[in-house]
Amino acid sequence: MRFALILILFFFFITTKAYSDLAKQIINNLKNSENYSFKFTQQINDKKETGNCVLVFDKKINCKYDNLGKILISDGKNIIIKTNNSDIPNFYKLKNTSFYKLLDKRYLINELKMNNIKDQNDELFVRINYQNFDIKVYFDKERLYLKGWRTIDIYNNSVFTEINILSVNEIIDENLFSLKKFN
Repeated sequence: MRFALILILFFFFITTKAYSDLAKQIINNLKNSENYSFKFTQQINDKKETGNCVLVFDKKINCKYDNLGKILISDGKNIIIKTNNSDIPNFYKLKNTSFYKLLDKRYLINELKMNNIKDQNDELFVRINYQNFDIKVYFDKERLYLKGWRTIDIYNNSVFTEINILSVNEIIDENLFSLKKFN
């Protein structure tokens, strides 16, 4: 009986240490990343969308969707979504969306420090909550970079976004995040 208890405790400490090391490596990657350029696949309920994004970790993102003429841009305070079906974009306060925390590197790092990284069904993730948004943030097991997220959008749809990072820390033109042309 004692042997079994010691074995269980030993396994627990080794597993905890392994996940702690993973969290430290992910945190280091985040600390050293100012921006990502990536391709994405987004599943909203049964609808699949793809495209390319540039994410800057001061709450800015610019995404162009393939074949839809749709764009999503955040300047760090506001976010717009514009489709080719309308000349008028939809404006939202960034702080009212899950992007407010997903695009905030310091927040993600703090959440990684406080929450245990989970490894279930061959997925590495941390679960966070912001204003009743349940956000599951995924990380690539090999490179330990951001891999995607699962959340509920402002229309109460289930959204899963998987990203494939193409480059890290490129020189980015700040005009890419300007919303002036949409006012």
